[in-house]
Amino acid sequence: MNLEKISYRMMLDEEADEVFNLIRTEFDDSIAPEFTAEGVEEFYQSASEFVYNRPENHFLIVAVLENRIIGMIDVRDHYHICMFFVAGEQQSKGVGRSLVEQAISRCKSQNPQLEEIDVNSSTHAVNAYKKIGFVPTDDEQVVNGIRFIPMVKKV
Repeated sequence: MNLEKISYRMMLDEEADEVFNLIRTEFDDSIAPEFTAEGVEEFYQSASEFVYNRPENHFLIVAVLENRIIGMIDVRDHYHICMFFVAGEQQSKGVGRSLVEQAISRCKSQNPQLEEIDVNSSTHAVNAYKKIGFVPTDDEQVVNGIRFIPMVKKV
């Protein structure tokens, strides 16, 4: 895949269903089995809120290839990654790294003193985050049925 053919931009309102479907597909395939039923419900409530209601303190960037959304990242308060998904067939090709770079750039433009960005990674995604410079800051935790490992990346 040629990374130059991928564009990165803020999600458009009319793309909410496509973004939510990407999230649902990747979450169900890779992460949902790690969560309790409560965790799955909590995740879907949050995902729906972020994608469809677009809280003021969040921004959502999409990666687009040939008019198809192949990745997304949602960031809260210009320092915390809430959701980050890349379509399965596009993983390990640089799309995720580029999404994180785009998000960090936006965060730093809003907060030039920003020193780090953090995420509560699913256990499934820890190695992907490590490859792009994140390091664990604590042991695995479970909150509301959601299993995660806190991680941070210096920017």
